[in-house]
Amino acid sequence: MEDMNVIGFFGIFKQSFKTIFSRKKIFTQITLAFILPLAIIFVVEMEISRHFFRQIDNITIPYYLNYPRQATAVKWIYYALFTIAYFILLTVFSILATAAGVFTVASVYTGREIVLRDVIKIVPKVWKRLYITFAFIYITELLYDVIGTVATEIPGPVFDYTGLGEIFILIILILYVFGFLYLSVVCQLASVVTVLESIHGFQALKKGKDLAKGKKTVGIGIAFVLYGVLAGLIVVCLLFVEYGYAYYSLALIWRVLIGVSCGIVLLMLFLVFIVTQTVLYMVCKSYHQEAIDKLSLSTFLGAYMGETVVYPGAGEEIQLRSTQPPTQQV
Repeated sequence: MEDMNVIGFFGIFKQSFKTIFSRKKIFTQITLAFILPLAIIFVVEMEISRHFFRQIDNITIPYYLNYPRQATAVKWIYYALFTIAYFILLTVFSILATAAGVFTVASVYTGREIVLRDVIKIVPKVWKRLYITFAFIYITELLYDVIGTVATEIPGPVFDYTGLGEIFILIILILYVFGFLYLSVVCQLASVVTVLESIHGFQALKKGKDLAKGKKTVGIGIAFVLYGVLAGLIVVCLLFVEYGYAYYSLALIWRVLIGVSCGIVLLMLFLVFIVTQTVLYMVCKSYHQEAIDKLSLSTFLGAYMGETVVYPGAGEEIQLRSTQPPTQQV
């Protein structure tokens, strides 16, 4: 990989695709083993949620039993249980995909040759740390969503539901999207920090926030593109697969082909998410001049595969280059 300090928005995408295509076999295996189940869970949840909310006349449970509606309290309970199961499975496979993807990208950077069984070895050693970090990420995103929802509800009654209120709501929505993208960058960096450094949980989020400084615009731009592609895929699936026959009289074969194509793109998109967040981490580390050489990073990665190595202590960080000779660092 080239000098990380000079890589910008387009450079991160270029480096990410270069990394993927340089080790097509291992990344294909990771995609099929970890990202495919994650994509299936995502699609199933989206379909079941749409089916559930589409059949509801009033999505709030009424106080009177004779209130006409299609969704009963039992259905709400089933949906709540399904949502819990979804988040559990989402977390499990997100941890697997993140651990495997980050480890592989870092190994490519250091020039280590790895196979799928090497990647599988790291999961038992990192899943607890990633689980704690993911828990803090979920809590942070939940709090942000609650604050955003409350903020969008305030202008309406304050301005008596006039045009001025709608303008304020629009401004709040724009700020919310901007904040969401920034938060996603911090959370993605925190995930990489958890795998490649000896910190996790809230400290990983704090480290991710510190790393994002100076590269915030680049990170937000990358997140905007990737989430934009994801939103586009969802729209295409709805228009041409779900309602393709009703709206465009598409034959079943075309709807199937479009659906399969969207599924393949979704797999690639999830992989690019993981690879770009790891490359962005390296760029941010280099930008902040937090650097050791590749040998030190390779040594740290070797511990995941049972090689004899000393882990860095709390507060010590994996860095990417150094002016010291390698023999003085190990």
